[in-house]
Amino acid sequence: MPKINVNVQWLIPLATAAWAVWTWAADREREREKERARISALYVNPLLSACEDLQSRIYSILELDGLRMLRKRYPDGSYAEQTLFLIARYFGWMAAVERHGEYTQDPVVMQLGSAVRRAFSTASSIQQVGPFNFFTIEQKDLGKLVMTTRTGQYGVEPDTIPYHEFKKHLASPPLSDSEAVKETLKALRSSNDAKTLAGRERLMAVQHHLVDLLAYVEKKSGYTLFPGERRKCVAPA
Repeated sequence: MPKINVNVQWLIPLATAAWAVWTWAADREREREKERARISALYVNPLLSACEDLQSRIYSILELDGLRMLRKRYPDGSYAEQTLFLIARYFGWMAAVERHGEYTQDPVVMQLGSAVRRAFSTASSIQQVGPFNFFTIEQKDLGKLVMTTRTGQYGVEPDTIPYHEFKKHLASPPLSDSEAVKETLKALRSSNDAKTLAGRERLMAVQHHLVDLLAYVEKKSGYTLFPGERRKCVAPA
C-alpha cells in the first residue's frame, strides 16, 4: 500500500503538467480560431463578395443579355457607373488581401490576382487599349479611391465607400479626366449587346480568373457565401 501511495503522488504533478499543457494548447487554438474569424470578417469575406459581384455582373452582360436588362432598369445609364464601381471595389479588396491575412503569401491567390491585373492592363492585337483597359497604376488608384475605414467589432476596420460617393469622384478629376474611365463608361452605354461591346474579350478573361479565384478561396476556407453553380463565359462562335 505505501508503494502505491508513492506512485500516486508522482502521478499528481505529471497529471497537473499534462493538464496545463492541454489547457495552453486549447487556449492557443481558440486564439487562432478567433484570429481566423477576424481575418475572414475583415478581408476574406469582403474579397469574396467583391469577386462574386464583379464576375456575376460580367457574366450577366456577356451571357444573359445583361446590357438590355440593365438599360431597361437604369434608363439614365447609371448601370455603367455601377459596373465601374464593382471593378474599383475588386481592386481595393484584392490589394487589402494581398497585404493582410492568411493569403498574403499564398501562391495560387497571388497568381490569380496577377492574372486579373494582366487581363485588365494588357493590350494585344485583339484587346487594344480602350474600354476596361486599366493599367496597373490606374488599378491601384481606383482601389485606393474606394477604400476607407470605419469603427466596428474589431476596432478600426477596412471598408469601401458607398456607391453615391464614388459617383461624386467620377464627376471630378482625376477620374473625370481618365481616358480609361471615359472609354469604359461610353462602351457600356453605347453598345447594343454583348457582341458589339468593345473590350468583351478582356472582360471574359477577367471573369474566368475571378471564378477560379472564388473556387480556390472557398475550398481552402471551407465555406461559401454564394451557394449554387458558377459558370464561366463562353467565347462567341
